[in-house]
Amino acid sequence: MDPHTCFLLHRGMKTLLVRVRHQNTSAAKIATFLDQHSSVKRVYYPGLVGCCGHSTAKSFFGGYGGMLSFELSGGEEDTNRFMERLRLPILAPSLGGVESLVVLPAKTTHAGLSAREREAIGIPETLIRFSVGIESTSDLILDL
Repeated sequence: MDPHTCFLLHRGMKTLLVRVRHQNTSAAKIATFLDQHSSVKRVYYPGLVGCCGHSTAKSFFGGYGGMLSFELSGGEEDTNRFMERLRLPILAPSLGGVESLVVLPAKTTHAGLSAREREAIGIPETLIRFSVGIESTSDLILDL
């Protein structure tokens, strides 16, 4: 690596633990909020006791990560409207930044599959992937 890249990596490593802890805590609170919201059909987050994989994740990890997915109760139009109204998360098909990112897998990462193929693997039009960043948890919840 060049010197500047090494400097950036070194600087980032110094705060990695603090960032990951915040993302874990924030994602757990957001998942709980979404799980209790009447407009949310289902939340996929291993930190939720009822989520598949919870016991496995609990036995292997000290936290449950900053990534979650959820489905809205409405249809595709409601999901699109929801996405358009978000202000804090950035609409981007990426992972692991310090900023929160949100994406519709059916329209990005899995757009090459037919609707039937996506449904078969659990990716409906209403599924939203949310990579939680380090913004204020309460601000993110208010936005959602």
